[in-house]
Order: sequence, then structure tokens, then C-alpha cells
Amino acid sequence: MQPYSRNGGTRKCFYEFQLLTACFTSSDTSSKKQCVPAYEDYNECLHGNKEREKVRTMLQQLQKNKESKDGGVTAEELYKKSNKIYENLDLLNKN
Repeated sequence: MQPYSRNGGTRKCFYEFQLLTACFTSSDTSSKKQCVPAYEDYNECLHGNKEREKVRTMLQQLQKNKESKDGGVTAEELYKKSNKIYENLDLLNKN
């Protein structure tokens, strides 16, 4: 893996790749099982599965809160409290 992207600068996951490579090639590593956390970090950086799952869960909960009559926090309330963060995450409809 080359450290530079097409646009210049380092690639998005190059640091995690270096940590993973260092773990595999280290003389202190007795088995590949010791490198599982580094591999999981690298894989998450590449694919973002855990992050997408968290966003999906959060969107589902916000939708349930919006539909329920007993209340709960809605996306609109979160937007009012914290500027435009949730708008940038596409959790609100931009009008």
C-alpha cells in the first residue's frame, strides 16, 4: 500500500495499516490472535460497518420517537440544541 493518495496527503487508513503491519511483523507477536484488535480497527476504517450500524440504529430510534405520542427526543429537538450537526449527518430534511 502506498502512503499517498491521488489527491496528495496520506491515504485514509494508512496509519491503521502501518499499525497492523507492525503487529504482524513484530518479534513480540507470538500469534496472529494478538493482532485481531489492530485488524478490526483497519477493517472498520476501510468499510465503516460499525459506524453505519450505529447511524442506522440512531435513525430508527429517532423515527420511533417521532411516531410515538409519549415523547422522546426527536431529530428536530436535537437540531435546535446543537446547531447544524444533525443536518450535516442527513438526519433532518433540509428545506
